[in-house]
Amino acid sequence: MCFFRSDKPREGLLADAFARGVIEHGDDAVVRQLTGEVQVASDCEVAVMVGVKSRELYQANWRAGIHTILLDKGYSRHSAGGPIKTWEYWRVSVDGHHPTRYLMKTPRPSDRLQKLRLKISPWRTIGDHIVIAGSSAKYNEFYGLPNPTTYAESLIRHIRQFTDRPIVYRPKPSWKEAVAIEGARFSYGEGETIDQVLEGAHAVVTHGSNACFEAVLAGIPCIIEGDAVAKPISSTKLADIESPLMVKRRERNQWLANLAYCQFTLPEFAAGEAWQIIRPQIYG
Repeated sequence: MCFFRSDKPREGLLADAFARGVIEHGDDAVVRQLTGEVQVASDCEVAVMVGVKSRELYQANWRAGIHTILLDKGYSRHSAGGPIKTWEYWRVSVDGHHPTRYLMKTPRPSDRLQKLRLKISPWRTIGDHIVIAGSSAKYNEFYGLPNPTTYAESLIRHIRQFTDRPIVYRPKPSWKEAVAIEGARFSYGEGETIDQVLEGAHAVVTHGSNACFEAVLAGIPCIIEGDAVAKPISSTKLADIESPLMVKRRERNQWLANLAYCQFTLPEFAAGEAWQIIRPQIYG
């Protein structure tokens, strides 16, 4: 296993913890600094990287036949505290941006889900507006999409073919180039939280935003255009916007339980607990 890390302190903590856990299970691990050039872990079976900024790194290792593990901030985004800004949980996906390819194949127990103490609301059957949850420019580039503004404009035009409901455009808060779009109310910045945007919503439309996770918890169905993590329990066609899929409570709870097995804390990485769960997705 080769972990490619940037010079960010939180990636250093993550890389060290991940490597220790791999070694704990008797496998070999090495941590390498990103150089700014495309790097291929030709002497390893698995390449690990952080975030969608790793597009070229991801593609180069994938083309070389090397398994990839992509890490990013967890689906449940609690702060870890401490002197270095990081998250309590880091999400893990094997050979993909999200674990949707294998997420529902193996039913997981609810033990890890219960530890998260998430508030899960019943599906909402009465709602008003539609939320378009945007992603960053780096995310869109990772998937070969137009810039987030152009992509959101095309979504609005497409949505209007099926409904006249009000639309709220919610860009990724950290994307500094976000602008208002004709045909939608603009929700951006710290003046309005995602929870406030979701209040009274009929549905959420997104390609890959984590807002779909927040929406499902709030009981709001989603239309998934890409590979967002709620895809296994959501509609995937805008034509379904007036009657989006709302799976049975048991299936939604199973999705959440399985998802809890796709995010881990630094101590869980370091102890090898995370690697014990991740490894079978690579080697069977």
